[in-house]
Amino acid sequence: MKISLIISTYKSPDFLQRVLTSVSRQTVQPMEVIVTEDGEYEENKKLIKAWEKTLGVPLHHVTQKDIGNRKPLALNKAILKAQGEYLVFIDGDCIISRNFIKDHMKLADEKSFITGRRVELSQRASEHLTVDKIKTGYLDKAPVKLWVDAVLGETYFLGRMFRTPGFLRGILQRNCVFDIRGCNFSVHRKHMVSINGFDNTFSGAYGEDSDVEYRLKFHGLKMKSIKGAAIQYHLWHPTQIKDESNQRKLMLSLSNRIAKAADGLSQAIHIN
Repeated sequence: MKISLIISTYKSPDFLQRVLTSVSRQTVQPMEVIVTEDGEYEENKKLIKAWEKTLGVPLHHVTQKDIGNRKPLALNKAILKAQGEYLVFIDGDCIISRNFIKDHMKLADEKSFITGRRVELSQRASEHLTVDKIKTGYLDKAPVKLWVDAVLGETYFLGRMFRTPGFLRGILQRNCVFDIRGCNFSVHRKHMVSINGFDNTFSGAYGEDSDVEYRLKFHGLKMKSIKGAAIQYHLWHPTQIKDESNQRKLMLSLSNRIAKAADGLSQAIHIN
């Protein structure tokens, strides 16, 4: 299966450096990596240029004008660029485990889309997780410092760093998931095309993932959990302010069972 890994980002080259380092350690590499940026940050351009020589797979950089939070549009532009038949989405502040791509590939099927969860690292744990540590497999060993920070600090959901064997997934309720997380999400490209991708009218601060979840379900797909696999670590940063107007858009989509976005993937090609 040909997989395109899509990484959405906004500035934060230090985060992106660590994320790309984790991508470079994958046991199964995607056919390409697309960094889609909600802006045109010069430091990210330099960073991606350097990674093009060492990542080992084609690395593409998609940008747009920085005129407000337009993450859905950036994601649509990445989908338009993608050559893979299967799309895996992560955020530019999420470190992925070595088997992340392999796990998504293993669970992929034609009738589902897949979503997982992430470990929420504290500010202290995030600062401790350097590029060198990621390179040398620090997160592969259930580090003691993370346990201490989970008990005494502000790292949450540390249990999500452990893989769950297949026979235990049902017992431990790893097969159960109630909503999508766009930072750990995968789906066949053709299904995103069918629903016209993400809705460009969302601000991206809240609701754009849930909107896609609803519309993929209306399209006839089931949501599948990848909890206990596809392990991911979220680097700490201040929380974004939610755009509450997105809630009204979500309710409209849900009540009218709208599967196809009116302003989405096919319109993104004309927007700067």
